[in-house]
Amino acid sequence: MGPSLLLFAVTFGGLSPEQALDRALDAVEPPPALRATFRATLVSGAAVRRIEYDPYAAPGDQFKVTMEYGKDEELDAVVAGWRDEGQADCRLFADDLRASLGEARVSAYGDGLSIDFRHQISPNDGPVDAQISSRMVGRLTLDPANGYLSKIHYNIVKPVKLDDGTTLTEYDQTYDFSYSERWGVSYVLNYELEARGGRWGMSESRTIRVTLTDVAFGLAGDAKQEIASKPAPYVAGLTANLR
Repeated sequence: MGPSLLLFAVTFGGLSPEQALDRALDAVEPPPALRATFRATLVSGAAVRRIEYDPYAAPGDQFKVTMEYGKDEELDAVVAGWRDEGQADCRLFADDLRASLGEARVSAYGDGLSIDFRHQISPNDGPVDAQISSRMVGRLTLDPANGYLSKIHYNIVKPVKLDDGTTLTEYDQTYDFSYSERWGVSYVLNYELEARGGRWGMSESRTIRVTLTDVAFGLAGDAKQEIASKPAPYVAGLTANLR
């Protein structure tokens, strides 16, 4: 066992990297009936949107836009897509992460552990997602304090030309996670997307940041409502091919 993996074994209670990764991934795959209320602030340039979601509210009142500042059609499209999700709280969880892990490499990261992997297309990827995902690599980092997921970072390894003619020269996604001891789940706390690209030789960059606050969990049955459960988490034979 090399020095970095020896440090890992001590820090993470003697678990092997494979066992630690499985434990961390289990925590991002919540029970189907787990629901969450939350507030979120979305920022792009000078534009700001604030939303609230309450799965226990009456239909039509669950998702609310509570503040709009500045004109930004792309930011409005992000909010609309979140609203159209139906169960907006599903975006708090990375429950398709296990499906997107390809060949992976373990390395030390400070006092903790990081796992570098090539992103593979998951069942939840749409047509545009698939074009980008096939050229992405990622790094997930486990929190040395508790062994659960702390951060995921994705980026493309080379430019991607989309079907509409747009060429992405840079595309980075970063997710920061928190962990609920009470509910035993890891959930997204912050998200940032940075992209640069364009068409016909023109290029522009965009950054979108999402910050979640006031996250509170509960079970669908608590509200005595007929709320559709989330899809069952993807189950793979092996989490990843670690090396």
